[in-house]
Amino acid sequence: MNLIKRTLGGALILSILIAITYFGKFSLAIGFTIFSLIAIKELTDAFSKVNFKFNKILLYICDILIMASSFCEQSDFFSISLSLSFAIIASILIFDEHRNLEDILAHIFILIYVAGLMGTIVKTKDVKFLWMLYITAWGSDTFAYLTGSLIGKRKIESVRHISPNKTLAGSIGGVVAAVVLNLIYNHFAVLDLNTSLIVIFSAFGAILSQIGDLVASYIKRKTGIKDFGNIIPGHGGIMDRFDSMIFIAPLFYLFSVL
Repeated sequence: MNLIKRTLGGALILSILIAITYFGKFSLAIGFTIFSLIAIKELTDAFSKVNFKFNKILLYICDILIMASSFCEQSDFFSISLSLSFAIIASILIFDEHRNLEDILAHIFILIYVAGLMGTIVKTKDVKFLWMLYITAWGSDTFAYLTGSLIGKRKIESVRHISPNKTLAGSIGGVVAAVVLNLIYNHFAVLDLNTSLIVIFSAFGAILSQIGDLVASYIKRKTGIKDFGNIIPGHGGIMDRFDSMIFIAPLFYLFSVL
């Protein structure tokens, strides 16, 4: 039953992601703005369990500002909206005597983590790089799990406190899979991209993807939660499913503008 639930949940979110990407930048912007608002709620709920205090309305407003600016053709708007959001958050929260420095920094961290990273997905103009982003994140995650389950014996000691089951074989398998899958995609989609760049960005992206997963796992362990939410059947919340993808989004945005 759990496997069926997880499969259906995965198929649902994948279908939504494919649809909003296929129908163009406007649907992509709307879709990821909704994802970002849900993700902010999930993260603030998690951090609240360890006594952080949030002004959620303020975060939602700044998130919408940043996501809207990522839709604009003028690239400067995105960096300006980020800077403006930080200034707004600091200006408002320093006058609240019930806030401390950690609360203010947590607001800024969540805004960068969610809106700053998701915004670069919307900013990516060429859809072929978005498909490569999805392939790298989810391909790496899937094959890391399969490889680790089948032949993974040596645990990675440095991350045992975060992810005790993570293996060296699984990590390497995820990187290799991302490279191979993107090379196959480049060949059959006739993208005519530089092979060396595909290998470099796919490999580096797969490594960052795994780090993104570890960052999310670290937050969950420190806040004492199993999942960020339950909106996706069998998978948890938006952050549970998008943690690795958004972490490597700026990398593939960089690839798209080279």
